[in-house]
Amino acid sequence: MPSTAALCDDITRTLQLCAGEQAAEWLPLAGDPTNVYRSSYPTHFTASALPLTPDGRRVCLVLHARIGLWVQPGGHFECTDESVVEAAARELREETGLTGTIGPLPALLSRHPGPCRLGAWHLDLQMLAIVSESDPTVSSESEDVAWFGADRLPRRVAPGVADLVAASVALFSGNGPR
Repeated sequence: MPSTAALCDDITRTLQLCAGEQAAEWLPLAGDPTNVYRSSYPTHFTASALPLTPDGRRVCLVLHARIGLWVQPGGHFECTDESVVEAAARELREETGLTGTIGPLPALLSRHPGPCRLGAWHLDLQMLAIVSESDPTVSSESEDVAWFGADRLPRRVAPGVADLVAASVALFSGNGPR
């Protein structure tokens, strides 16, 4: 079984490669194993993956059952996860049935309220996943899952999702941060 220390090290390395004030603020938290799993309160790390088609034109989103908004697939780290990329790939597979290539660095970092517990905050490492467009499957955590044009998102997207889509498309096209 992977160690929590190894996962903390991977989160730390990932954040060290990210530019920006937010990554710098999160770095001290990444080294503390109590901030990795859902049991940490009020703040804990999560990983997500935005599925983008190889032409960069379509994204797959899930209609989150608890919050009733469209979001990218993602969630909590589990004790079997060895890295941020692995956790994001697992969440993508669990929530959509899709697989693809996950980028090595986050497209964005997002601090947002966690629907897992009142007063909880997610520090989400939002990865880009290049995925062939195929029929996704709805998980037990979602009401629906669907493909959308990257420039035609549904009305009920969660705050920050449009920014993640824009950052992912820019990163995919070579115009985003490296």
